[in-house]
Amino acid sequence: MKFINLFAIMLLLTPLILAKTKEEWKTRTVYQLLTDRFYRDNDDRSSCGNLRKHCGGTFKGITKQLSYIKGMGFDAIWISPIPINQGDDYHGYAFIDMYKINPHFGTDEDLKELIRQCHKQDIWVMVDVVANHVACIGEDYGRIHPFNKREHYHNPCQIDFNRMWQDKYMRENCRLFCLPDLDQSNPYVRSELKRWVRYIIDTYGFDGIRIDTVAHVPLDFWKEFADAAGVYQVGEVLHGDVRIVAEYQQSLDALLNYPLYYAMKDSFTQRQSMKRIYNSLQDIKRGFKDVTVLGTFIDNHDQPRFLHGNNNIPGLKNALALIFMAEGIPMVYYGTEQAYNGGGDPNNRESLWDHMNTRSEMYQFISTAVSSRKRSKPWEHPIEYLYYDNEVLVIRRG
Repeated sequence: MKFINLFAIMLLLTPLILAKTKEEWKTRTVYQLLTDRFYRDNDDRSSCGNLRKHCGGTFKGITKQLSYIKGMGFDAIWISPIPINQGDDYHGYAFIDMYKINPHFGTDEDLKELIRQCHKQDIWVMVDVVANHVACIGEDYGRIHPFNKREHYHNPCQIDFNRMWQDKYMRENCRLFCLPDLDQSNPYVRSELKRWVRYIIDTYGFDGIRIDTVAHVPLDFWKEFADAAGVYQVGEVLHGDVRIVAEYQQSLDALLNYPLYYAMKDSFTQRQSMKRIYNSLQDIKRGFKDVTVLGTFIDNHDQPRFLHGNNNIPGLKNALALIFMAEGIPMVYYGTEQAYNGGGDPNNRESLWDHMNTRSEMYQFISTAVSSRKRSKPWEHPIEYLYYDNEVLVIRRG
């Protein structure tokens, strides 16, 4: 009996020992994709007729096209949330059963095979997770597993986005749109969310997690959730103020670097001074506990694409060069390599399978930039600011 208990303990500890640390993640360059929009496993390349509904991308589709990702030099991918969602919710951010894989994306075995093939090619896999809310089911809580009781949720109220950042209670207790808000102070909800995140890490072998809607859950919960996951975490706090975003690094390894994102958008697309970026980088350095593990990006599924409303390819290249060389972990949104220019949701969530041109200008540029980052290893060197004015910012690492 003692042997069995010891063996069980060893099995529990093994994933933690093998987990990729935040220090190791610094060496990676991440390609973010939406599972439903990346590639169909039947090789059907017809365009998606309605971006608000399922378009047919799958785990098998990603597996088929790992060479496309690897061709740019990426050594990590970030995929959509995996639980089954309701109806036309293709994106994954509104689960009805946390423990069931979304059948639109494939099966348990399809997901495991994707991760096996990624690891064979030294590609780490980050999965998006949601612990704030469930699908839009009104108050019909019995439809949700495992949170099927009224007591598992906060009292219904609606977030007013104009007052959200001034009203913490509203932000952490009320509903985003129609999404019922989980009550993490309920002992069952709290423990089950932690159990679930550990379950998916152990079952599928994910190397990291991106956490949705972090600012809508009390800070103390995230420390427990991160510890339960036992892998690198990067959270989303959708705000440009360093003080607001940096607070959450008390509990999580990292946050998406929204303050830098907004500064880059101002300088590169609104033609504001490059001093805007320089000052932002200084504020970020002072404000965050560890800037070197933040997720740096210029596009994602929640924002209009960098090229929306303009054709500023030189600006796009400069912004990418900055995220590849600045402190942090670069995260590039799928379609950037094909100069996609969609606007707000869902127009920034285009299908990729009809434009997978490995000879395109941006695909080749990103391939070169990723290769340069790997050779120069900027994560091993401090950042130096050599010169800046209204038009120019010159930095050096190594």
